[in-house]
Amino acid sequence: MKNILIIILALSVFTSCYKVSDEKGFISDNIYLKGADTIMVPLGGKGNTDVAWLDGSSMPATFSIENVRDASGNRSEQFFTQYPYKTWNKPYNNKTDTTLALINAKLTEQQLPAVSINPVNGMLQYLETTSNLKNAGDVYHVDVKVSNSKGEKLVKDYAVLKLTSEKKPYTFYQAATAILLVNNGGQTTFTLYDNIPEDALDRHQNIYSRNGKELVDIYKQSNEPATGIKVIIKYLDAEGNVFESKDYATYATGTESYFDYSVNRQNTAEGAVVEFPVTPFPARQDLLSYLKGGTKDFATLDTASLHTEVYGQNKWPFLNPWPEDSWGASRWYIRLRSKVVFNESGTWVIAARFPYTHLDGTF
Repeated sequence: MKNILIIILALSVFTSCYKVSDEKGFISDNIYLKGADTIMVPLGGKGNTDVAWLDGSSMPATFSIENVRDASGNRSEQFFTQYPYKTWNKPYNNKTDTTLALINAKLTEQQLPAVSINPVNGMLQYLETTSNLKNAGDVYHVDVKVSNSKGEKLVKDYAVLKLTSEKKPYTFYQAATAILLVNNGGQTTFTLYDNIPEDALDRHQNIYSRNGKELVDIYKQSNEPATGIKVIIKYLDAEGNVFESKDYATYATGTESYFDYSVNRQNTAEGAVVEFPVTPFPARQDLLSYLKGGTKDFATLDTASLHTEVYGQNKWPFLNPWPEDSWGASRWYIRLRSKVVFNESGTWVIAARFPYTHLDGTF
């Protein structure tokens, strides 16, 4: 009993000396931008950084750019000049926004700086209007103000920006070109399957440099439209003849393609042409597009060379063995599965060449 009384007295002394704070919120001294120490900002390019690390600071927090300093520590006013830029005022829905008029109704032109900060998560964003900034090679220091229920804090050197001339007008992620055989029962099987995965960086460089080593070729045809994008999708046979664009289609129910995230399709001699009024395109940037060409008969497929090179010489990766005669292969078609995001306005071409295919039937 005596021990219990001692504990109670000790607790009463402790509580009488301890004052519970009525102070609300917490803001850390260790807030920083996650990711690279120096952010490369390509002049004329578009992109964003990672978000802020709040180190347990109370949420919600609000971010704003307080200053951008040059190498001499002077404020660089060019980062605070605003330019007209189209942004979404309502979410885009590719199922219902099927015309330019419907899409444009969800876009509004705002005056925005070339580099800004997301006020909610601290992500830095840069737009194509960085083409107005000077000069490639210069380095700048970004100071950011962070506010929450505790108060506000100035984070010096929240980010270091280096302007570069190496903009990335498009980003290639992956592609797989394929020839599929079809039998009279409508069953299909892959025979040619050339896959460029996301981690095949040497093959990605082949695409960017257009050195002719890959079946896929991506390039800019013109700078028009100045705002928005046209994409020409073209499939080529072994001689460079274009498959009829009217036959191009999204692969199957349950898959999606560039056609499903664009408008104003036109079937031309160059290929299928689609449009979208703003970049990046497609608006869904994780889109893995599935597109195929029309079904052809075997008179236009060099099955002998295909069988020899794919199955005998292992020239191309493949998924399935050549089917038995009893399977009844009678026709074929081509398919392109790809993921590409265009960041720069203009007219772009996604071309895919399919070996062993001869639209004129001569080989």
